[in-house]
Amino acid sequence: MKKLICVFSILSISCFPTIIHAQNNNKLDSGFVLLDVILYRPVGFVVTAIGAVALVAVSPLIGLASIPEPHDAFAQTSDILFVAPATYTFIRPIGDRDFPFVAPPPSHQLVTTQKATLLPSTISSKLITPSTPIQQTITP
Repeated sequence: MKKLICVFSILSISCFPTIIHAQNNNKLDSGFVLLDVILYRPVGFVVTAIGAVALVAVSPLIGLASIPEPHDAFAQTSDILFVAPATYTFIRPIGDRDFPFVAPPPSHQLVTTQKATLLPSTISSKLITPSTPIQQTITP
């Protein structure tokens, strides 16, 4: 019995520094927090603004680039020029050193099951439902 207690105590003492070290990983470095608030956030704001202007400036070219498959040029370019810097600047917790910062999924649910309600004065001879495609006739 003494041997079992002795082995258990030696194992618990040898594992104790590892447990303490694993729990201290969440501490924030005060120097990095100060650097983050004073330098990285303002620079991130400027980069986000420049990226937004650049995205607007090159959007005609992005439109041409999204003609062939897979049609995701706007999504890829906006992720690079605007979303990544904005997420790093505004959503990333202060003192977090991860880049690119991956934002957690939103906690809210999007409501997509509501049906459109038409007033009786706007109903024509054919009822338009959300599943019916809307076709517009162009007359010269």
